[in-house]
Amino acid sequence: MRNRRTALAIGLLLLVCGYLRLVVFPLEEADMGSQAVTEQEAEALKEGRTATEEELLQGLIFAGEELPCDRPSGTFYLPVDMDEEDWETGTFLAEGGGVKVYLLDNPMEDEKQEAVRTGKSYRLLAVSEDVYREYAVVFSGLSIVTLDTDTGAEIRYDEIYGTLRFYEADSKKDWVTESVMSGHIRGGSSRLNPKKSYKITLYKKNQTGSGALRKNDVSFLGMRSDNEWLLYAMYSEDTKVRDKLSLDIWNESGSLEIDGEGFYGYHMEYIEVFQNGEYWGIYGLMEPVDYKQLDLTGEGEAQPVEYLYKQKDAGVFELKGSWTEQTEEDFEILEAYRAYLEGDDSDFKAEIGNLIDVDNALDVWLYLQAVIGMDNIERNIFYPTVWEDGQYRIRFMPWDMDYTWGNVHDFDAGNRTRFSEEILTMRIAWKLGDRLIQLDVDNAREKVKERWKELRETVYSDEWLTEHIDAYARQVVDSGAFSRDEALWVNGGHNDDYESLKELVLERMAFLDEQLTDPLAYLDLEEYVE
Repeated sequence: MRNRRTALAIGLLLLVCGYLRLVVFPLEEADMGSQAVTEQEAEALKEGRTATEEELLQGLIFAGEELPCDRPSGTFYLPVDMDEEDWETGTFLAEGGGVKVYLLDNPMEDEKQEAVRTGKSYRLLAVSEDVYREYAVVFSGLSIVTLDTDTGAEIRYDEIYGTLRFYEADSKKDWVTESVMSGHIRGGSSRLNPKKSYKITLYKKNQTGSGALRKNDVSFLGMRSDNEWLLYAMYSEDTKVRDKLSLDIWNESGSLEIDGEGFYGYHMEYIEVFQNGEYWGIYGLMEPVDYKQLDLTGEGEAQPVEYLYKQKDAGVFELKGSWTEQTEEDFEILEAYRAYLEGDDSDFKAEIGNLIDVDNALDVWLYLQAVIGMDNIERNIFYPTVWEDGQYRIRFMPWDMDYTWGNVHDFDAGNRTRFSEEILTMRIAWKLGDRLIQLDVDNAREKVKERWKELRETVYSDEWLTEHIDAYARQVVDSGAFSRDEALWVNGGHNDDYESLKELVLERMAFLDEQLTDPLAYLDLEEYVE
């Protein structure tokens, strides 16, 4: 009896000690290194099994989620936090049963940030009872979006339905968002490029079980919560940073000067995209510019209705939004503006200030001079028209800023972009701003001089500009995405000489410092002509 009591006491003591050990020293989760095998061990795993080209690994799981895969190359992608030096904790599992996976290369032996930057490929061995196949794993520093259409067909001009999955890079807890989606190709001249841009709409199934779809608002990477998103291909813009640099400058300057509930800008964050099991390259995930973004009153809402016009080309405008019918009345405000813009000086000077936000227009004019926005002279400008103090007032917002900082159209080149040294010392002749300054509407010349000085202390300062170019370049290059995109889209634009970009940006700022001491004289400068 005494021996039994002693044994029981010892057993209880060991149980308590084991519990305390788990509480004080919890078991560490297995890492990827635990799956690494030596070449000798790999050969032993292959022995007695036959190599196969058939799809052995239907899916690869990490942190509870199936990873994106480029099926033609058999390469799986795991997005990771590239700002953290330590590798993510976890192991790889084969989806379903009957297959085990092993790493033939051990990531834990490598410096993580270097492996991500260089896009190092790690061999992975999948074995079943009688066959084996080698795959690969690559670690990306960017979040990833996969687009899988229901039919397996590529997204084209007609709306096509499927599934979108968003993989966050910086977390492995609730790190994947899935949604029903529809998509189609968007863009003007960019449609001619082999790498397309897309508009995506997100849905969720009706909870009643009827199978009907309703819009699904989701927030990605700190941007707005919405069901409509743009995937911007950045095909011809060689540095992949001009557009983001320019739009963030506007977001931190001109957009903040506009009174109202809406946001007169848009955000973009870098991601990588897969479509139907194939790697598709680096993209910008963007918010659209619409009635919601600008907080405009649309058709069928509380009156008076407000308008969002977009200039598509010289003399070509469209009314954005969902309209059951568009009438001449809906364009009266725009036509009145155009009449004043083309009319005589006395009418323009007397009336234009009642129809537009002059300070906003001068901000746009300065912005186009700074970023050298040649593609926004007679296109790519939004005209939000708001009801304010009992009348309509037109505001202005630039859009689509890839042809900036010296890049101009090259219609003879495959990627439709070339760099122009000459434009760096030219004037961007945006007619509205030019006339406001020429006629000194609402003291425009002095406003421009003072506003430029203010901006040079903030978002146009040398420090702000160089810091942001460095930050964007790090995202694009150190994530490994730039080199992968370059290898895939060999005829697209790729240039990672960011030091030269910083030099020309600062040269443009110094040039404008000198020129804008006399805005009226600046109008005599040679203007860029496409």
